Amino acid sequence: MKTSRKSIARVGAVVGFAALALSVNPALSSATVAGYIHAKTMPNGTITVELTEVSSPTLVGCHVDVTEIWGRYSTRGEVAVTGSPGVGTYTSPVLNKDWSYNVTATCVDADGATELSASPDTPRRGSADEAGMSVESVGSLFGS
Repeated sequence: MKTSRKSIARVGAVVGFAALALSVNPALSSATVAGYIHAKTMPNGTITVELTEVSSPTLVGCHVDVTEIWGRYSTRGEVAVTGSPGVGTYTSPVLNKDWSYNVTATCVDADGATELSASPDTPRRGSADEAGMSVESVGSLFGS
């Protein structure tokens, strides 16, 4: 009896996690937030991230994640989005100029969370500018 109870508990745990995954994924894919992210390194060692054309009738809020590509550093900041369509700016703390960073922006509305796409004028990979810093990827890390 003991082994069958353990087996039933394991199956229950697997089914529970599967149900959780199914309940989360539709929310991510059906969200209705639209908008773009543009990231730029600054001479003072920060990364400035602009959100533009953000729109959703039920927008709750947006945040930006700046993560060093090897996971040595990560920061998240809330972005105040104003106007219609909305715009907002986030400036990271001063970062290590020798490292490369991934930058993403996520907005949440009544339908769930949406990761914003990079604006058409944002280089997608390995962009280094006058500040000498490198932004490895901007926008979706899943290659939208």
